[in-house]
Amino acid sequence: MRQLTAWLVTIMMTAVVLLPSIAFATPEKEESLLQTIEEIIAWKKQDEQIDESAPLLSKPFLAHAGNTNGDWYPVGLGRIGYPDDYSAYLAVIKNNVIERYKTSEKLSEMKATEWHRISLAILSAAGDPTAVSGINLIADGTYNRGLTTSLGAQGINGWIWGLITLDSMRYKVPEDADMKRIEIIKEIISLQLEDGGFSFYGNEAEPDMTAMAVQALAPYYQSTEEFTYIQKDLDEEVTKTMHMIIDEALEKLSNMQTSSGGFSAQNDDNVESAAQVLVALTSLGIHPEEDERFVKGDHSLLDFIMSYQLDDGGFVHAKTYNADNPSSLPDESNSMASEQVLYALVSLYRLENGYRTMYDFRPENPVEMKQQMLELMEDIQDIHDNTDAKKLQQLLDTYENFPIEERSYVYNFHKLVEAAEKQSIEIDLPAFSENYDVYTKGNGTIAPIYQEQTAPRNINERDVEKINAIPTPLTTEHYIDVVSLIDQFEQADNKDDYEAELAQLYRYKEDMEKIEAEIQSINETVLDQLYPFTDLTSKDRDNVDAILERFNALAPYDQEKVLNYEDLKKSKTQIDNAVRAKRISWLLGIVATGLIIIILLRIQKRRRQRD
Repeated sequence: MRQLTAWLVTIMMTAVVLLPSIAFATPEKEESLLQTIEEIIAWKKQDEQIDESAPLLSKPFLAHAGNTNGDWYPVGLGRIGYPDDYSAYLAVIKNNVIERYKTSEKLSEMKATEWHRISLAILSAAGDPTAVSGINLIADGTYNRGLTTSLGAQGINGWIWGLITLDSMRYKVPEDADMKRIEIIKEIISLQLEDGGFSFYGNEAEPDMTAMAVQALAPYYQSTEEFTYIQKDLDEEVTKTMHMIIDEALEKLSNMQTSSGGFSAQNDDNVESAAQVLVALTSLGIHPEEDERFVKGDHSLLDFIMSYQLDDGGFVHAKTYNADNPSSLPDESNSMASEQVLYALVSLYRLENGYRTMYDFRPENPVEMKQQMLELMEDIQDIHDNTDAKKLQQLLDTYENFPIEERSYVYNFHKLVEAAEKQSIEIDLPAFSENYDVYTKGNGTIAPIYQEQTAPRNINERDVEKINAIPTPLTTEHYIDVVSLIDQFEQADNKDDYEAELAQLYRYKEDMEKIEAEIQSINETVLDQLYPFTDLTSKDRDNVDAILERFNALAPYDQEKVLNYEDLKKSKTQIDNAVRAKRISWLLGIVATGLIIIILLRIQKRRRQRD
């Protein structure tokens, strides 16, 4: 794995050269960041007693799918594209959702964040949360959540993560939706405290909540749109741009940062609060080591986070023991602390290498558009007091050539706005909040960072050998390999020379998806017709035979994805025993009836003889 890290660093430096205005990492720091990410994953495997060469998303870990302990690691893995069994996670989490939807409260009676966390995890594994066996988690958990329980029933958390989830693919909100995107935004900003921070409860700002609010609002940071709303802490109507709102929050976060570079919650320094701030900053295009607001003396936010890593690769929650949180020991790596650091470092890595922000799961922009944005940001960075109006107008025209839903990635656009206003240049731009209706459905993307396509190069015979090495008959075991190869072939300059190989990969992908669909169909049939297996009778024989025929047609690897597959195999014996018992009972009944008839006939015969 260390060789992989070094190789990745080498090829990523090509990309870094193309990022003049946001290229922050040196090769040494780049390697250190990747190494730390790998160490966290290795620690989690050890924590789950999973072999280091096996996927983290395997049986021991997958038992946690559907809860906080099991859904955030897939987010971290998928957002950096770590090689793992994402299809296995999707199979388990989909079943988890289906089962929970059979109850009256579905995923939760009060916690909308159950929908949000699971949706983000599904997107991270390249799944579609709008189509989970007919269940639309996005609709149910965001714009239509109010049809059952208010999105804010659990406080600001529901609003924050509802907006993050809604914007994760820039989902379109239907006309007849219970709540519009702008309403969710206003619910969040109305809860901003007078000092710029946010709080889960009360009027004392908390670093975690403030950072999460910034994460949710980040896609609107560069918008010129003005919001008019009631700021509840002031109990008065205010009108602000999102840039003003977030800058107030950033100022509060900077003031809350301790001299060690970190953050405290309930008077205890802890790594999770710092991790959330790191995600917030990177969501805005801010590097924590380059912004003086978040460097205290010689201590940066990243320095603070890294000081919490133990020798085993994991991270501790806090360095001092707290009786109110006895599960978080200062000398023992903590799963929640490690998972939050994992995806925070992934968020930083994505910023440093020009990828979309942590919670933007849309396909990456074309290289040409990224380069144009970077050139525009360079030009904006060069603006000074003597920059004339003509030049500023040219920059504005360039900016307006980008699709509205992509303009948030011009991270320093507000500097251009300020310069244009000084020159009395009129700026009339569409509101971001009205133009993020892009997708109604679709799969998330697994970042290609750990795949060979990260380095722009031509296809060679080694790549073709990888296709030939995929075993047939096909199973879903190599689905990620196929998807990765497709992406690599599609991006290669010489892809036209390998049309047949690419067509073969498309066929493999289609066939594997059919297998996955068959597994899901079998699971649904098992739940509908056989579960629980303890209640099977001879009347279920035809159903069992039909399901077993489909089950036996699957490869052994895919059979293990079928729910209670061991019980399914045993059900045949159970049914056969039931049928055998019924036949024996029937035969015994016939024999008993025959004996009774014989006895009755003999009795009648004796009576006749007596007469």
